[in-house]
Amino acid sequence: MRSWTRLLPALALLPALASPSAGDVVTTTTTSTVPLCPGGDADCDDGNACTLDTCAGPDGCRHDPVGVDAVQSAIDRVLAADVCPGESLPPVVPALGRRARTLIDRAAAETNPARSARLVRTAIQRLKRSARRVAAAGAHDRVSGGCAGGLGAALGTATARAACLLPETVSGAPFACLSGRGPLVTLRGTRSTEYSNRSLAPGTRIDARAATFLASSSSHYPISLDGGADICLAGGTVRGEYDRSLDWATMHDMNNAGAAFASPTTVDGIRVDDVTDGLRPRGIGPFTVRNAWLSYIRDDCVENDHVEGGVIEDSLFDGCYVGISERPSDSIGGDGRRQLLTIRRSLLRLEPMPGPRNGVRSELGNGEFFKWSDVATGLALYDNVFMAEKTSQDGPDKMGIPANLTGCARNVMVWLGPGSYPAPLPACFQVTRDRAVWDAAVADWKRRHPDVGR
Repeated sequence: MRSWTRLLPALALLPALASPSAGDVVTTTTTSTVPLCPGGDADCDDGNACTLDTCAGPDGCRHDPVGVDAVQSAIDRVLAADVCPGESLPPVVPALGRRARTLIDRAAAETNPARSARLVRTAIQRLKRSARRVAAAGAHDRVSGGCAGGLGAALGTATARAACLLPETVSGAPFACLSGRGPLVTLRGTRSTEYSNRSLAPGTRIDARAATFLASSSSHYPISLDGGADICLAGGTVRGEYDRSLDWATMHDMNNAGAAFASPTTVDGIRVDDVTDGLRPRGIGPFTVRNAWLSYIRDDCVENDHVEGGVIEDSLFDGCYVGISERPSDSIGGDGRRQLLTIRRSLLRLEPMPGPRNGVRSELGNGEFFKWSDVATGLALYDNVFMAEKTSQDGPDKMGIPANLTGCARNVMVWLGPGSYPAPLPACFQVTRDRAVWDAAVADWKRRHPDVGR
């Protein structure tokens, strides 16, 4: 279990959370302290495919890393095909599954890490091919819809667990995506012009750890990427040169972002400060944002208006006007309702900023955590800390959590504004008025991420 996961139980023991008589814990009919795991294993889901989540009774949840045995077990469930009783599967489907099982067995016995990883990647390819054949069989009525859906889900689990054996997945440290095998691009120094590459080869790794990108009126998109799938952007510091007193409308009309990417991309260990939108996925997902540090983001920390599925994990968003946006314009369109955005082990603070939307220039104000729409993705929230000190400029009802939650556990809301928290929250949130909870979480994050740009 990672140190951030261990931190949340510790936070629960802080006097502010442990002693309601101190007046620091806010409890309402819509907020509550979540028991350890009254619903069993289901309450322990951390949204991470690479952990086996179980309830250990009075000891709370266990999150054991996925190992070879869990991968083998998942493939065995595929081969058993219990979800397809009496149906005749295309022979290639179990054949590919058996081949994947053999490859995983060989990888487990292999002493050379590089060869072991190659065997696992080949096994994943076999499982993905099998899933495509199952989907095709279901589409052409060669197997029932229940069989195709159930077996496809089992293959998806086996594939996700197999990926957990790869070194780039096992390591949660910043810049882990650089361990891939694609072409390597190394960026260094300070750049006042945009770095734009729209034809990246699949698997390209961009090492920007020694690069600083200056965002300005002449460089609206300091980093702009497109091309093949599985792009890795590791590191990089984006520093806005905008007047920090500019109002929301002026910054919004400039339409800029720290990093924009239009193909499946992992953004790993980036630092972004003083831009309109921090990160902007704007094409084909899914995307992954991990170990990112964003601050003084004048509109959306993540503008996901193309409603792509993705994961935001172990990231510090310390100063957003709006946290996450999923509100497509008419020109973008799109429908994310079959996609999922998971946010886990992350910190997100709304910061009141000059001249807020629908406000006056001399006023400080902020938006909401989730700027949502009826075509937004599903949302899952695990082990996060949120903080706000003012209600949204658009009204207290905007401070709630979207209703389309597919998973939610062990979140903390730090509320520093007057009275009770302004909107109902689901039971997977605990509310406190103690700023020390946020400060402790931020200090822990910075301690664990010494190489993410300051």
